[in-house]
Amino acid sequence: MDSWWYDIDRDVRMVLERHGSMTPAEIARMLRLSEGAVSSVLSMLAQEGKLRIARVELPPREDARQLSL
Repeated sequence: MDSWWYDIDRDVRMVLERHGSMTPAEIARMLRLSEGAVSSVLSMLAQEGKLRIARVELPPREDARQLSL
């Protein structure tokens, strides 16, 4: 594994160990990375069995009227 990739892997795991469950956006802000980069790292770590992605949800709707459709 490239050194920079290992560093990101290590940093993501350290943030999760220190702060517990977080969203990819929260991790990205803490590490000053893009959310896309963090999501890629999280996906790889999950495939390797180094972490578990436990929850997926829809974002809140901006227009509550859409709920009645």
